[in-house]
Amino acid sequence: MIDIELDNRPLVVDDGSTLADVIKDLEVPYRETAIAIIRGTEESKKATAEYLISTTKGDIGVELSAYQEIWQNTQSEIASSGVRWTGREGVAFGPFRSDITPSHRDHEYIRWNVLLGTGGYDASHTYLIISKQLHTAVHGAPADGGIIGRVVSGKGVVDSLGTDDSIKGITPVERWETVVDKIVTTDLSTKIEQGMRIFTYAVVELSPDAPYGAEHFLAAAKDNTLTFSTIAHSFASIESLQGEECPFEHKEPRRAGIVTVRSTGAGLGRVYISKLDKTSSPSHSVAGRVSRGMELIQLIEKDQTIAMDIRPRRIMLLGKTMRGAEEELSRRGITMHREGEIGDGDIVVEQTPETTMEIVGAEEVTVRGVSEKNLLKIELYDDIAPNTIGFFRHALGLLKSPVGVLPVFTAYENTRLFKVPEVKKEIMPENTPQETVPAGEIGVTSQSAKYAQMIGVKLVDDSRYGPSGEKFAYTNIIGRVIDLEKLRDIGEEDVVYVTEV
Repeated sequence: MIDIELDNRPLVVDDGSTLADVIKDLEVPYRETAIAIIRGTEESKKATAEYLISTTKGDIGVELSAYQEIWQNTQSEIASSGVRWTGREGVAFGPFRSDITPSHRDHEYIRWNVLLGTGGYDASHTYLIISKQLHTAVHGAPADGGIIGRVVSGKGVVDSLGTDDSIKGITPVERWETVVDKIVTTDLSTKIEQGMRIFTYAVVELSPDAPYGAEHFLAAAKDNTLTFSTIAHSFASIESLQGEECPFEHKEPRRAGIVTVRSTGAGLGRVYISKLDKTSSPSHSVAGRVSRGMELIQLIEKDQTIAMDIRPRRIMLLGKTMRGAEEELSRRGITMHREGEIGDGDIVVEQTPETTMEIVGAEEVTVRGVSEKNLLKIELYDDIAPNTIGFFRHALGLLKSPVGVLPVFTAYENTRLFKVPEVKKEIMPENTPQETVPAGEIGVTSQSAKYAQMIGVKLVDDSRYGPSGEKFAYTNIIGRVIDLEKLRDIGEEDVVYVTEV
């Protein structure tokens, strides 16, 4: 018999077992996702030269480059000190005793230098000083300037400190590293060995304080899986919703396991899972935390997909029939109110509240239905028009929802035109037609023409103009409408709904 751990639970399996034999004991169904294995039971966390200084205003990350022995000898005293003085040039914590040799020499300091200085050139009155701007000064520092490192995070915290603030504690930042062999695999024929630790999924608990951030994460975790686009020593990120807006809702330190959504700046819409303790950020809204299975995220590699158990499960009713939606909610103890077209076979196209966290909190939701004849089924050509399709999905909301909204701009003869709100994205020529555009194909006008981003569909074949009414050279073909007959009776100011198949 072989003793192993499966998702942090002890398990005994037969000699000669493989991963295929083990997955029958999984708490979360296997989804053909990556499984991480540590051979043996030994692991370690390797300390770095980075420390988190926790203050009454928040955390400051400092990376040391010199005087580390003095830092170690004085760290406990620094950790209990307060702000002695603050000004335009810097902020000082202390005093505390150290073994530095003060000097009367001035020195140039740049912004975010961290140094050791003294009061009255007395080492028993040493201060930890953070430079807030370029300046030259005599801080009673050692002759070389006394620079011990630099601020790497929490710079806004430094600027906010006053003389009534203090340090609450100092902790080293640790990098999770194994000192034994690891495997990340989908090969179920992998042989099980004595002492293996096997991780198959991670649990994420979403924050009720961030309903839109939680919903953004749920949209990124399609089918309860996550595929990581970037793996760094301090985070893993998912970029499938990059460019999608998400409001800032909740701020707290980004400790290991914290899930955030970038709400501003470069990388807007990216989902991050912290692998190291970091300070809070005004551009990262906290959406939840990994409560179990963080080992899997620490070991995963770029472009690999892991299974998730997300709590609560997403409530996304759009695209379901009224009856199907009501049955799903009934199993979860949630009351559903119907509006619009309310037959059992009608299709849900709106839900209020929009987010899972709000619905779970209220224990009720109102849905609006439309007849199935108002829901277009479309197929998109991802392999030959990826950039234009990215615009299309973003404009219609299909990146976060299974149903998109498509307002009718005009309808004439055999052409139907649709205009979505303008998106700040250039659409370059891509997959332009050559001879004939078949009926039902979806076209988008490129930047080459005046009415860029116009979307169109023709009810008949056309060998002169594209679906959006432009010449072929100005038309990008992105897909086709499967049930084209549904477009024959629509007119101006109508709204149709679309879903991908």
